[in-house]
Amino acid sequence: MRSIDRAWVNKKINELKIHPSRENGQNFLVSSEPLEKIIAAGDVREGDRVLEIGPGLGALTESLLHAGAHVTAIEFDPKLVQYLEKNIPKKFPHEILHGDALAIARPEFLKVMQPYKLIANIPYHLTSEIVRHFVESAHSPTTICLLIQKEVAERLIAKPPRTNQLALFTQWFASVEYIATVSRQNFIPAPEVDSAIVRLIPGAGAAARHNVTPAEQKNLFSLIKRGFSSPRKQLRNNLSPINTTTNFDFTRRAETLTHEEWINLLRALS
Repeated sequence: MRSIDRAWVNKKINELKIHPSRENGQNFLVSSEPLEKIIAAGDVREGDRVLEIGPGLGALTESLLHAGAHVTAIEFDPKLVQYLEKNIPKKFPHEILHGDALAIARPEFLKVMQPYKLIANIPYHLTSEIVRHFVESAHSPTTICLLIQKEVAERLIAKPPRTNQLALFTQWFASVEYIATVSRQNFIPAPEVDSAIVRLIPGAGAAARHNVTPAEQKNLFSLIKRGFSSPRKQLRNNLSPINTTTNFDFTRRAETLTHEEWINLLRALS
């Protein structure tokens, strides 16, 4: 497996005449240490089926392949697709797909992939969309291990009394663990913030501990969305008008409620 460093990445970017795009979230890793941590956090083993989004120059792709995984990588940039098709050794089981990852990873595609893991250094601007797409899928991965913006990682693991809408949604469907911080100096170009590795286990979230019908689940997230419409305001303002005789304390803010309290509130308001 080739060594990854700043000189090698700069050389490849120049050879390919790539101008890293902030719009496409292109920040290339220049250190092997984060790759090793991602592989360990994803518990990648011989024979694992892995879906990778945004492989870039293939640093993580090759690490996954050398760990014994069969990798399906989805890349949006056509120059990088051509590079990967030419340079990823043919002896390893892999596919390089060109296109929008969320458009490709539809239910029928993911059903064929199962069982699989999602392991990727994803574009920062797509983090929330990617997390939501995969944790609530009927064909979700067994493990999700992502390198994302540190601030978003901290939001994902947040708990009451400082939780948020993204955390409540994600933790409903999956357990979430903050694995490690990755300095911005490990990337070209260096982003404005540090990154973090997170691990999610779909099916191990709050939903598994609560008996909630599909209709209730839909209404639950509608209620949570209303509750966070003005996060610093009290629930009596965000949920107004309130027609209920419940003893619930509506002077509380949405960020202080647990999943169980949201469920109880939903049922009290029904």
